[in-house]
Amino acid sequence: MQKKLIAAAVAGLIALPALAQSNVTISGTLKMGWENSKLSGGNVSGHDAESRVSDQSSQVVFNVVEDLGGGLKAWGQIDNRINLDRAAGGGAWASGNSGVGFMHDKWGKFTLGSWDVHYQELAGIEATRAGSLQTLFGHGLMSQVASVSSTVGAAGIQGAFKATGRTEVQGMMGGRARNLMMWDSPNWNGFTARLAYSTNAAGNEGNDNRAAGNPGGGRAWTGALRYNNGPWTAGLSYWNENAESRVVGAGMRAADGRSTRGWVGYTFAMGLKVGLAFDRSSIDNHVLGTASTVGSGTARRTNWMLPVTYTFGPHAIYGKYGHMGSASGSAIASGTGGDYGGHAWMLGYDYAFSKRTSAGVFYTKVNNDCNAACTVGASYDMFAVAGTTGNQGSVTRRGEDARQWYIGMAHSF
Repeated sequence: MQKKLIAAAVAGLIALPALAQSNVTISGTLKMGWENSKLSGGNVSGHDAESRVSDQSSQVVFNVVEDLGGGLKAWGQIDNRINLDRAAGGGAWASGNSGVGFMHDKWGKFTLGSWDVHYQELAGIEATRAGSLQTLFGHGLMSQVASVSSTVGAAGIQGAFKATGRTEVQGMMGGRARNLMMWDSPNWNGFTARLAYSTNAAGNEGNDNRAAGNPGGGRAWTGALRYNNGPWTAGLSYWNENAESRVVGAGMRAADGRSTRGWVGYTFAMGLKVGLAFDRSSIDNHVLGTASTVGSGTARRTNWMLPVTYTFGPHAIYGKYGHMGSASGSAIASGTGGDYGGHAWMLGYDYAFSKRTSAGVFYTKVNNDCNAACTVGASYDMFAVAGTTGNQGSVTRRGEDARQWYIGMAHSF
């Protein structure tokens, strides 16, 4: 009996290496702070500042990799976005970049899942260590297309549609695309590429085939080419989406979107980094039903930004300027006229206590022309209802300016 027990124990030890080939790691970022935001100008009353503690997309990430031999690996990721300011109201499981697939040293990485594409591409030249999401122009004014509605801003209908919306009605335009099949290339002497296709980027799979219109018509594709080598970074990204066109009620809108953005950045030896980026986007609104408050037609515009970062020791100083080109197209022509442009700027400073922990203060300001309604950052969703929970503020309406003070910290693990 004793010999049998010893033999079983030895067999178990021999089997352990096979089980250990699948590696699981846990990582993440905890990022939040105090903010004070304010809307001003325009013809809308109620411009009192709003102060709150806000989470800035904190996350806990689970990664798994299994070596299959011959350079081939199976991998998976579950990215959980959490709201530290609202303990009971956190994000859904796998609400961030999540997926499963294969990767190989020579032919790259294949993903099935939900992932940030296109709009996230500018983060490399403008990201801060401890700043809020609202300091990122790539998420904000660089992803917003001015349009008009049949109701003036004073009546409560904002005059711009985000190019990074999260639902079918708003139009996806390159946010965290769902239902995604994606290929990322290996690194070719500093060059990397991405190709992705989504059967419906907004997440509506069109399973109601009795709906009027075409409930299975949603699809999107995107491609990017990047260069990162030494002090240089550059790239070009394209997004193309056709929205699902089912009609589930009067007054719904589907928006087809197209967007091209490019960027270049250079880091000097003394710690100074400068960049330049542009974005040319358009939306084509289709009214599905009747009695809609949102007009049909096409709107397009070109925006650009100039980010600068100076890092010395544990200190970092940030400055950024963005210009919003005036919009054009049939949706604009049917509205109240021109003046759909504007500009934005940001100043900030943060201090790195270690490689993982930093804290800082930031000021962001967006100045809109009388018919524009661009706003700060993706979390200030222009389609949000005023007073919603989380770090979504009141809706920015046509002609209003938006600004934010933010004091926050970030810790990665």
